[in-house]
Amino acid sequence: MKCYSFRLLFFIALMLSFSASLYAQEKNESIIKINLPALVLKNFSFQYEKAINKKRSFAVAIRFRPQTGIPFQKAISDLFTDTTIRLDLAKMGNIGITPEYRFYLGKKGALQGFYLGPFISYNHYSGDAPINYWSYNLQTNQSIAKVAVFKGHINTYTAGLQVGAQWQLSNKLSLDWWIVGLNYGINKGDFKYRGALSPFEQITLNEVKLRPMKELLSSVLNVNLYEPANANGAAFGTSGQWFGFRAMGINLGYRF
Repeated sequence: MKCYSFRLLFFIALMLSFSASLYAQEKNESIIKINLPALVLKNFSFQYEKAINKKRSFAVAIRFRPQTGIPFQKAISDLFTDTTIRLDLAKMGNIGITPEYRFYLGKKGALQGFYLGPFISYNHYSGDAPINYWSYNLQTNQSIAKVAVFKGHINTYTAGLQVGAQWQLSNKLSLDWWIVGLNYGINKGDFKYRGALSPFEQITLNEVKLRPMKELLSSVLNVNLYEPANANGAAFGTSGQWFGFRAMGINLGYRF
């Protein structure tokens, strides 16, 4: 499903880009850009934009983040006192594609000034969700802290509207500012842990950790504990609505 969705959006973006090629070639109005602030978060984000006519353009952004630690981990930890998920051990990566159709509002025409850009977006997030649970040592009569690492992914499909502005810095350089862009859609995710669990460990993982986590996230995600903790592991899925926020992107572009 992931590969099919990504390829479909890429094909749509390619066809729309090709349909605008004649105008772009005649006017020499195409820009390739890189999102500079995203690099701080180890997120590699690129966008290609073509002018379609005097007031409109088509753009497609592709982003990739290798699977590493959670950004802003300390800030997130301060917001949530629940220690079910070990944020210090969590990992996240993503790959996504976002086709966008822009309407430029100023007199300078396409690729310059303020714009409105309706877009659709597909993103595949993968990572590790380490969840604390307890074991029990009968010999020492003590509880032992353990971590179950749930590995999986979430796919999101959204649509939204981008508000931004673009300036031509020189004959070849441009600056594109993504001021704010809200998007809304759906998500589908699946996470699994495979490992031997004793009866006591199953109780602490399932009842003490997984079910409270489901209640905690219920206002944001629909979490389905479709495989409660058993002797061989556990699994949960996500579904339902998904909100996105696309803002403060500063894209340095090369015009050709």
